[in-house]
Amino acid sequence: MSGKKPLYDKIFFARQPILMPDQSLWGYELLFRNSSEATRAEISDSYKATLRIAADICAAPDEKIPDNVKLVVNFSHKAIMDKIPYSLPAGKTVVQIPETTPPTPNLIKALQELSKDGFYIAIDDFEARPQGEFLITYADAIIVDILSADEEKLQRICALCKEYGTKLIAKRVENTDQYHLAQKLGFDFFQGFYFKRPENVKGRKLRSGEIVKLKILKLIEDPNPDFKALAEALQNDVSISFRLLTLLNSPTFGFSQKITSIKQALVLAGWKMLKNWLRVILLTDLTPEAKSRELPQLATQRAKFLQLLAQKSGKGLPADSMFLLGLFSLLGAMFDLPMRELTRYLPLGDEINAALCGEDNIYNRYLELTSFFEAGDWINLEFLLDELELDPVLVSKSYYESNRWANTFFQIPGTS
Repeated sequence: MSGKKPLYDKIFFARQPILMPDQSLWGYELLFRNSSEATRAEISDSYKATLRIAADICAAPDEKIPDNVKLVVNFSHKAIMDKIPYSLPAGKTVVQIPETTPPTPNLIKALQELSKDGFYIAIDDFEARPQGEFLITYADAIIVDILSADEEKLQRICALCKEYGTKLIAKRVENTDQYHLAQKLGFDFFQGFYFKRPENVKGRKLRSGEIVKLKILKLIEDPNPDFKALAEALQNDVSISFRLLTLLNSPTFGFSQKITSIKQALVLAGWKMLKNWLRVILLTDLTPEAKSRELPQLATQRAKFLQLLAQKSGKGLPADSMFLLGLFSLLGAMFDLPMRELTRYLPLGDEINAALCGEDNIYNRYLELTSFFEAGDWINLEFLLDELELDPVLVSKSYYESNRWANTFFQIPGTS
């Protein structure tokens, strides 16, 4: 290779929702990594550009984030001194600093100015160390890694926060016991719960309406679909018909004539395009009302992400199967049921079913890749990219495209 500096380094972006006790959305943590090749002199400019990209693209492409939804971004001592947080919107941005950040007089002054200017301050990985107990005076919230703390330590942290009137955010909440403990201790916000499968609820069974929708999915995936039977099945489901016709008559598609029936939709829209949208509509309708739209939207993005990787990487993986792998990857969390109970209803091959159930195969490796991306686990992501021989730039672009694609669907009136 020549000695030329590469135009792009491996730069990745992701987002993780932070939820309120009713599981509605409080904010997104924006996860990114700056250039590993940047010199010290370049870090400030690169970092600022990274934050702008993260805010514009990663947070919610083509979508205006409501004013009450926060963007949580980690900043170093230097970044705060360089006023990098001001490249993001004040009213929405949570300036997240590690508890280990030295509480210098200049830092304290900068935090006070940020608070005055409308920024929200949060201390990350809070363990009530001496500097943390000093910083808490200037913080609106503290973030606790609930996975690594015992109950006694958590009680001490919670007591300290109540003393200062500071909000509590629990991160890495990975099972029901941890979630219930965080609730019991009075945590205000939760991160990680939606990305892990909740404990199975005893006696939970699929309702007849859910089974009908899963059967429609099987009909859609037939290699030689019976369009007459499919149109009849769809027309018999008022919810699906409404969502589909609303979608197709929206400006997104721009059909010259109004689509008034499922049969007309099949003719005008084309089967290939309609098939993907039907999958998403069915998945969204299947999601219990008690759940927010975060799960189906994330599943939809995963589906497109994996499909794009299959299409662009040249690895010979079937794009359609990869789409379904992503689309159904969170079904267990949606239904509070084990995936093995759900996969028997799904129109999937044995290897895809096995991957969804956690068995180690090539499809499961791609699910792991997706999870690493969403969690901002860049070390494991790089390792897996090397193992799968995937181009990081291709992966990043596919992630952004999938984010836009998913948001296009979820912005359509009547689909939220």
